[in-house]
Amino acid sequence: MRFLTPSYLHLLWLALIPLVLWLFRRQAKRVPVSTLLFFKSLAREHQESAWLRRIKKWLSLLLTLLVLLFAILALARPSGNLSADAISAAVIVVDCSASMAARDLQGQTRLDAAKQRVKERLRSLPDQTVVSLIAFDARSRVLLSRSRNHRECLRLLEELTPTPIEGKPESALTVAQRLADLETHSRIWMASDSQPPASTSVDWIPVALKEPLNVGLTGFQIRHSPLARDRYEAFVKVSASAGNKNKATTTLEISISGRIAQLRELDLAPGESSALILPLEGVRGQQMEIRLKTAGDCFGWDDGLAAPLPKTRPLTVAWFAEKPDPFTELALSALIENGRIEMRKGDPKAWPPKEQPDVYVFENWLPQELPKDRPVIALTPQSSSGPLQARAIKSIPHDGVRSVQPDHPLLFRASSSRIAVTQTTLLQLPASIEPLWFAGAEPVLAAGEFNGQRLVVTAFSPSQSEQLALLPSFPLILGNALYWCAENSEALTDMRTLHTGEMLHTDNLVQWHAWNGESFIEVSDDPAHGLLALNRIGAWETGKDRSGACALISAAETDLPALATDAAHSTQPAAPIITASAFSTWPKRLIWLALALLLAESFLFHRKAVY
Repeated sequence: MRFLTPSYLHLLWLALIPLVLWLFRRQAKRVPVSTLLFFKSLAREHQESAWLRRIKKWLSLLLTLLVLLFAILALARPSGNLSADAISAAVIVVDCSASMAARDLQGQTRLDAAKQRVKERLRSLPDQTVVSLIAFDARSRVLLSRSRNHRECLRLLEELTPTPIEGKPESALTVAQRLADLETHSRIWMASDSQPPASTSVDWIPVALKEPLNVGLTGFQIRHSPLARDRYEAFVKVSASAGNKNKATTTLEISISGRIAQLRELDLAPGESSALILPLEGVRGQQMEIRLKTAGDCFGWDDGLAAPLPKTRPLTVAWFAEKPDPFTELALSALIENGRIEMRKGDPKAWPPKEQPDVYVFENWLPQELPKDRPVIALTPQSSSGPLQARAIKSIPHDGVRSVQPDHPLLFRASSSRIAVTQTTLLQLPASIEPLWFAGAEPVLAAGEFNGQRLVVTAFSPSQSEQLALLPSFPLILGNALYWCAENSEALTDMRTLHTGEMLHTDNLVQWHAWNGESFIEVSDDPAHGLLALNRIGAWETGKDRSGACALISAAETDLPALATDAAHSTQPAAPIITASAFSTWPKRLIWLALALLLAESFLFHRKAVY
């Protein structure tokens, strides 16, 4: 047997008080009286032997000490050795990520189902069982740590709500394991719609839907069209959950300021995705709304998105060229005319510039050291610099190029099938720079990152390449390269789509045009201490000319798992595996014994004259 709260055992010293009082009780005094007749009549009525009176006094002391002992033991909460299937501590981990908002046919969310099943288990635990409660989405929160207050755990459990954030259970399970290691015979219960990692030892409480149906947005990005004014291009990816039973038909609707701009109907098999690049026309700052409409869809948070058309300023580009190519100048001029870039042109003698641009463009020349704080586009370099090893060669014409990464942002809407280039540079690339085009066996277009900055390199001459100047591919690639390199610059801040769960630095009130899973609503958030956790989906605006979009965009949350057959059987009521030990009711028994002894002593004192 052990005590759950042994700190109360020190109160046993209180037994010294009745013992001292009993040992040093007042003795009888001799008092002269006029007659003994009255006392002799009392002695005949209450005649007792000396040894019986002594036993009563000892019995009174014993009962007093037992009352005190039982009360202290009850406070110390004695507990016997646990049986093999009993537990002394339970760490409850509850998934509050976005997918837990999926509803069944009765309208019950997965989190509601998880609460119900956890409550049933929690009520079956003995009172002295230590419980902890952890909730997680992208972050884990310890709501209750090592407490025997089961009512408080039930109250905190009832207050949990799902959040539109992608779930990451790893950190929550790490914390849960540390709490479980503090107690012997402890277990971890995890209530979630997805199965925990196989490397962890937890009791999984599955709450997934038996036949989910969901189609959602798993990718989004919007940007200016490089060669057109007031035109934008939106990348949208729509995915169907692998748990869908049949092929799903969904309607994608995009509207700008309440006017429908695009309407597409998609048929997606379970687990299938469709990526669309949709042209849009509008004025910067206008509100764009995206909706997916799927009959029987059970999860609404990934069906809507709002974003403002970007209000970005033109990119500042510093162009240094020893022998500028006329077609490069023509492509950059087209971007200048459409208000996409502001050009600062100079020759190598003007290097380094006094003001830093968003992007550096070097043509037919490289400085001795590449800039370490800004991205670089190196067009036909004639010498090596830093990580980039290049040397000039005689012109080698190639009838075509081979694209090895056609989905790279640099090749967005640029055809690679009819490109003939003339190679003038031989490149030796570091491992972090990946080739995008090969001409023969040599790379002629490459992109990547080095020392935290993006780098784009070409090895062909536009003016010497046959028909390249007549095709839109080179201006598109150059425009794509500028936007890709400057993606993290301040000029393109409005084009970034933030993910739910990220932090927004602002001291001003944040106004939302938010998607609540069913419709768009207007709501506001007041940041605390200059930080706001983005827990909404939609377009936000704060301060002066500062706005953006926040989206769930999570393939893991959209891919709702279906309840496995073995998990479905485990959800049926079964014989409880958690049993109380033989000593689990001892505190209550000790209290009742103490009360009984107190009544017995009172009876002896008042009715049997034990004093």
